[in-house]
Amino acid sequence: MRKKVMGALGVVALAGLAFSSTPALAAPTAPSGDVSVSAACSRGEKVKARESVKIRKTKSISGTALGLFPKGKNACSLKNEKAKWYDSKCGQGSDQFDYINYRGTKGWVPTTCIVLD
Repeated sequence: MRKKVMGALGVVALAGLAFSSTPALAAPTAPSGDVSVSAACSRGEKVKARESVKIRKTKSISGTALGLFPKGKNACSLKNEKAKWYDSKCGQGSDQFDYINYRGTKGWVPTTCIVLD
């Protein structure tokens, strides 16, 4: 009985070596760009930056910058909230900010700097 078990283990070990010597297939990668925004934006709205704008930690144009939302790129707007009035560099003043997710960076941008896409 012991010989049969050891023989079976040897076959499994050799089979494991045979499988491990074959090259692994690479996982498919997502295309570059903003193609995945619509898929990741199931709970929000897809938006596009009118101008390059900083993504901020708070609803203020003087809040800590977390990253950049480049002109023409897409993101997901998760919510819109009222804040203190600001004069935007995107053409007009407002008191509205959108909480966006741009490639994993989440934060606030002036609503006047984005458009629905």
